Amino acid sequence: MSACLEVAVPLGRSGRSGAVWLFSALFLAAGLAAGCGASDTTIHLTGAVTYDGQPVPAGMIQFSPDEAKGNPGFGCVAMIRNGQFTTRDSLGVLGGAYVIRVQGLDGIAAGENSDGAPIFRTYEMSVELPMKSGQFDIDVPLQTKKKR
Repeated sequence: MSACLEVAVPLGRSGRSGAVWLFSALFLAAGLAAGCGASDTTIHLTGAVTYDGQPVPAGMIQFSPDEAKGNPGFGCVAMIRNGQFTTRDSLGVLGGAYVIRVQGLDGIAAGENSDGAPIFRTYEMSVELPMKSGQFDIDVPLQTKKKR
């Protein structure tokens, strides 16, 4: 049986940037439209996120099933804190073919944005996630450097 998550997304609230909330809202809306929820085969990933060999201070990872490669599963969003993430705070994933998008932030609060400014362009990669819960590290290549 599936259970979907209903989320109210407050844009422009103190402590979160509008872009992060908008990114989350769009992703969750897509998941709800496709049908979401944990199942018997749900796995949870935990890992490190690095950029240029350094931990990414803050940010978000979007896991989207790659339907073009036959994965009709559901996606989730995991927050990056001090170079680490876990999908345990969300629905998890099913494993198999996924498209992952990583948004890295410098973690330096500025005004209403407590997570800071982007440190690289959103990084996207296609991967085969493991079919069992475990460690999954992400190393963002240097060529995704934020344009100034």
